[in-house]
Amino acid sequence: MEKYHGIDRDAAVALLSRFVEVPSINPSFRTEVDDPAHFGEAALADVLGEWLRDAGIACEIDEVEPGRPNLIGRVKGRDGRRRMIWEGHLDTVQTTGMDAPFTPRVEDDRLYGRGAVDDGASVVAFLLALRALKHIPPAVDVDFVGAMDEEFGYLGVLHHIARNERYDLGVAGEPTSLRVVRACKGTVRWWVSVTGVNAHTARPEEGINGITVARHILDAYEREMVRRDATHPLLGPATLTCTAIEAGIGPNTVPAECRMRFDYRFLPAETGAAVHERFKAVAKEAITAFPGARVEVQPPFVDSSAMDVPEDSRIVDALSAVCDAHGIAPAPIGVAYGSDATKLVNNAGIPTVIFGPGSIDVAHALDEHVELEQVLRGARMLVDLAHAV
Repeated sequence: MEKYHGIDRDAAVALLSRFVEVPSINPSFRTEVDDPAHFGEAALADVLGEWLRDAGIACEIDEVEPGRPNLIGRVKGRDGRRRMIWEGHLDTVQTTGMDAPFTPRVEDDRLYGRGAVDDGASVVAFLLALRALKHIPPAVDVDFVGAMDEEFGYLGVLHHIARNERYDLGVAGEPTSLRVVRACKGTVRWWVSVTGVNAHTARPEEGINGITVARHILDAYEREMVRRDATHPLLGPATLTCTAIEAGIGPNTVPAECRMRFDYRFLPAETGAAVHERFKAVAKEAITAFPGARVEVQPPFVDSSAMDVPEDSRIVDALSAVCDAHGIAPAPIGVAYGSDATKLVNNAGIPTVIFGPGSIDVAHALDEHVELEQVLRGARMLVDLAHAV
């Protein structure tokens, strides 16, 4: 149909293939053995920026850090009284264990490769929809922001928010299987470092085993989680996971040092700062059982807020109606993972939902892929959304 100008399978395959072919791994994941050319978002921003210019869409490369820009594309609406932001991210994650991660492969209507679904599918759906809107403009202005650093520190979206551009509503692209996500958990991550006393294992009573102390803190954390019985109708309860334990010197040494890393997924009624302070207090209380031992609960290295966008907000209502029209379950859902949407909601006050083609189950996976039909349907749904709001 004319409204969906240029949204076809060949266009989706070509653009998504380019997303996969141009490495854009977040530099925070780089190790000494990695090829430095595979890291950073600049090359991908240039490729997608050229595509936008060829489509006649105004675009801007906005440098956030050296070699790490945001990409902005803009389509003016007919009256400009409202503005909508479509935000996806350009960075991907590490490729360890993948076979030819930057070689796109199409099988059974699926396109495989690193970044195919996270976040290439959403970015391509946004761009194809933007080109269609350029052909038949909606009433609303639409800005696309391809942000850097979503996979680690959210610097890209925070940089764009700091520009103080006004938006009335937004969509953050992530693989939601084309469902409307209006609520998501927040994430706070921190390290706990225990220091006991080294000793010979022939006389362990002369030492304080850091592993034993750490286990005691773990037990205290688990008891704290039992007491934290709050829940959310879309998100369920908060969760705490110990994701790393580092300890040990030699086979005949009582280790003094032990480090643990934690990941807490919190509910919209909580804040990362309050959660961290509570678990810091729990650890300090637990350590009192071991006179002479010390504990340091380090500041969070990730603190990403939760969100809960009202069900009756314009963006939720409009996109839910579009889902219904396209045969997708319209009821909004909640997810445990985070995204740049929480910054748009909480830092900028923009009612924003998470939406995009593909399944989160294969994001970051060795066989990362997306169904091409979902990319096309997602792009058409975004066109309808722009014309509806």
